[in-house]
Amino acid sequence: MIRRRNALLDTSLACVERGIPVHAATITGAPDGDWITDVDAARAIWDVDEPPNLAITSCPAVAIWRLPRIAGAYGKRLYEQERPSVWPPTMQLPDGDWITCTLPPDAELGPLATGVEHIESGVPVVIPPSTTVDGRLRWDGAKFPLHPLPSADAVLSKVLLAEEEYVELHGQLG
Repeated sequence: MIRRRNALLDTSLACVERGIPVHAATITGAPDGDWITDVDAARAIWDVDEPPNLAITSCPAVAIWRLPRIAGAYGKRLYEQERPSVWPPTMQLPDGDWITCTLPPDAELGPLATGVEHIESGVPVVIPPSTTVDGRLRWDGAKFPLHPLPSADAVLSKVLLAEEEYVELHGQLG
């Protein structure tokens, strides 16, 4: 019998190899177990017929951001218009907000758009190709964690610009 490719195993190993801690998670997104930073431990958890969901957290290798629905979507389009060579992995959440990943900021960032939230280290974020009660998660953009990440400033400055333009056009945030 031919075994299907295990995308959760591949992604968990790629994360651990790049220094990103991984965590098993339930279908509801609840953490299940401890943070894993070892390839063999990751293989033991995800190299099964029905692997658990996969969660990561911000760390020295990646910064995870939650972006508001409107400014996040429009900021993503502004970033795309720049024709960047490095795309941020982005996924839309069931509530319309966005999760995106960047390199950790080198210095203190300037002002951020309203509602932009840095996901602190230790807080699990379920990532693709996990399946939740809302369906299968997918990245829109780069193949995380295989492709390089853009700088936090490059991405978040576009989200701030998007918010400013939206408020100028509509008088308030939606």
